Order: sequence, then C-alpha cells, then structure tokens
Amino acid sequence: MTAGTYDTGLRARPDVFALLPRAVAWLAIGGVVALCASTGATVAGYATLAAIYVVVGLSLNVVLGYTGQLSLGHQGLVGAGALLAAYTSTAHSAPFVVALLFGALAGGICALVVGFVALRISGLYLSLVTLVFGVTLQQSLFEVNALTGGGAGEPANRPHFLFSNSRFFLVCTAFAIAATYLDYRLTKSKAGRAMFAIKADERVAASMGVNVVGYKLFAFVLSGLLAGLAGAALAFSSQQFNGSDYSFNLAILFVLMTVVGGVGSRAGVIVGSIFFALLGSLLPTLRPFKWFAGLFPTQTAANILQFGPGFVGALLLLLTLTFNSGGIAQQIAPVVRWLTGGRFKEADHASGS
Repeated sequence: MTAGTYDTGLRARPDVFALLPRAVAWLAIGGVVALCASTGATVAGYATLAAIYVVVGLSLNVVLGYTGQLSLGHQGLVGAGALLAAYTSTAHSAPFVVALLFGALAGGICALVVGFVALRISGLYLSLVTLVFGVTLQQSLFEVNALTGGGAGEPANRPHFLFSNSRFFLVCTAFAIAATYLDYRLTKSKAGRAMFAIKADERVAASMGVNVVGYKLFAFVLSGLLAGLAGAALAFSSQQFNGSDYSFNLAILFVLMTVVGGVGSRAGVIVGSIFFALLGSLLPTLRPFKWFAGLFPTQTAANILQFGPGFVGALLLLLTLTFNSGGIAQQIAPVVRWLTGGRFKEADHASGS
C-alpha cells in the first residue's frame, strides 16, 4: 500500500444497470444461434459453414496474426483434414469422433512439414512455398485412386444422430466456441507472448531467450490441427469430399477473411470469417445486386452473379490495406470492448482525444 492510500476492505459492487444491457446483448446473440438451429435446413446449412469458417479463420490467424508468417496454402491443410476424415469414416467405418481426430491429425502433420520449411525462409519465399504446397496437395494427394477414386471424391456420411443440419450446426458451433477459447488462452500464455515477440522481431526475441524454432513449429502445428478439424467438419457438412473444392481460390478466401477481419484480432477474424462464409451464398440473392446484374446482357449478368463475391472481397481488401489497416476489428472495437465489460469508447491517451 502506497503512502497516502487506505484500504477500507470494501469492494466495488457491479452496477446492475450497466450489466443489464450487456446481458440482453449476449442473450440476443444466443437467440440468433438458437434461431439458426431451429429455422430450417437451409439456414442451418449456411450457419454451419459460418461456424466452420470461424475455426479456419482462427487457425490461420495463429500463423498470420501472431507469428507474422503468411500462408497461401491453408486450403491444403483444410483439404487434408477433410480427405482423411472422409476416408476413415467411409473406408474403415471409423466413428465420427475418431474421424474428426484423424482429420485434425492430418492437418497437423501437413502443417509440421510446412513448419520445418518456415524455419529457413520467411516473407515472400515462405508465401510461395505454402502456395506450391497447397496446390501440390490438391493435384496429387486429393487425386489418389486409393483415396478418392482418381478425383471422383469420397463420401463422408454423418452419423444418424447428426443427420439433420440443425444438430450438426450445434456441433460445429461447439467447435467454434472451443477454438475461440483455445485462442484466448493462447494469447494469455507464455507461448502467445513468445509468438508476438517473434512477429515483432525474431532476432530480438531470440536475444530475450525465446525459442524461435520451437514456437514457430508450435504455431504451424496448432494452426494445422485446427484447420484439419475444420476440414473434417466441412467434409461431414457436405457429406462428400471433392478435391476440386480445395483450390487456390479457397486459400485466397481464407486470407481475405483474416486480413479484412483484422490480422491478430480474435473478434475481427470471427466476424470476417462469418461475413465471407455467407457472402458467396447470400450476395447473389440480394435484390439490389440482382437488379444491378440485370442491367447487363444475360451472359454478363451471369458472370457478375458468379464473380460478384470475389470482386467484393478484393474491393474490401483494397480498402482495408489503403484506409483501414485494422480491418473490421478496428470498426467493432468499441462494441467488443463494451460486451466484455469495458466502456463503449475509451479515451485515447496517446493522442489526447
């Protein structure tokens, strides 16, 4: 106790009027989740994809946001998890949980291989290596006759108790919540602080006693495990694995939802992942967008409807890099701060505002 201060032994009581609006907001979020599970198969299918993409976004954020390593082959990790989960559940009649574990393990092993390469290179060269790695997986492993019938695909039937989209959505939501909590614990741990130090400057981190090699490998493997789990869930969501679904375009989408969401921000990546998961399905159904496409000839309108989501993603990326480096996370920061118990808008002492 410093001079001039006194400890009265009293604790400040929480302000009920301040907690009530937050409780209502959290109940509203829970209500949206419950509504997605009860509305119908189509809505539950969209919500399931959003929950899976949250896991993918958080997995990529471990490498990109926490250690500063850009991966352009993340779709390969997701696809490896989807392939092994589908293969073990169909060819070997493995239980659902076992197939999920094998999917996560496949993603972790592939990420470990990439991680060993990351020990030697970084920056543009690492991006090129991960790009080639993901494309190679798509054109080789995903086309093996013994696994996919030469590209014909592999069924991934869900167990009977998860046959409905609503129930499977709840399972995928549980995965997203678990991945969010794991990410939270990671950022509060010694490993998380070591990753942040590596992102800032590897040489300075090494001089401070940080095991740069070990934590880089740890980041890649953890990212791969989450990506493989998401891939397994993705295969069971569509109940079919097709290697052509895990192309380079999907890798770009994963990078977009992480960068536009806000690199290094948990809340921003979650919102960005949900946004891009729904963008491709919902944008072509919006009346203003269909009206705009209808102004052009039939073939041009069809191309606009097909490539419109990609154009919107590229535009948002350009705006993020040019005007708003913090991404969605920067815009929703006051709301997230308020939901987690802080003030809606705190003063910026650095700028004096």
